[in-house]
Amino acid sequence: MPGQYSVSLESRVDGKTQRLAGPVQFKVNALGAEQMNEADRAALQQFQQKVSRLDRALTGAVQTGGDVDKRLTAIRQSLRDTPGDMSSLVARADDLQSRLRDIMRAMRGDAALRRRQENTPAAINDRINQIEDEERFSISRPTQTHIDSYNVSAQQFGEQLSKLRQLVDVDLKKLEDDMEKAGAPWTPGHVPEWSDR
Repeated sequence: MPGQYSVSLESRVDGKTQRLAGPVQFKVNALGAEQMNEADRAALQQFQQKVSRLDRALTGAVQTGGDVDKRLTAIRQSLRDTPGDMSSLVARADDLQSRLRDIMRAMRGDAALRRRQENTPAAINDRINQIEDEERFSISRPTQTHIDSYNVSAQQFGEQLSKLRQLVDVDLKKLEDDMEKAGAPWTPGHVPEWSDR
């Protein structure tokens, strides 16, 4: 990304860091940037930064979703290993798994349909990747198509992130707390309760 940067060179040996050179300031210019006026260059840079922030948040949400999926798999196994009737907790875990799949499908797309070479609606990730690919070496203001695509992605991502937060921060935590009360085996990502009484 064009802008002002600095670089330094350091060596780390046996846990000790020694500066070898720098810091040296330098400026990165986009190829063809000299053809752009200052307002267009500023608009492009601002847009690229917005897209980058959305991509960063989307990447974190997708990773969180993947982690939660693993936790839910462990939860389902734990509930199978728990003596007694766990059907209501299993049903809640199934519901969380289903909701998580819907959230992940909106963010990443429908992998099952893609494997069968079916057309799929553009996922948030698809839109953002396309914008980044097409704007990376741009020497003009962002296109209206990219601005519109960003706005759709940001609005859809906000909705999915809200659903993911509800699922993780409220519903999953409540399920894990109820599993703890039921004496279910420990699952990853959950700090167990303990008392010697």
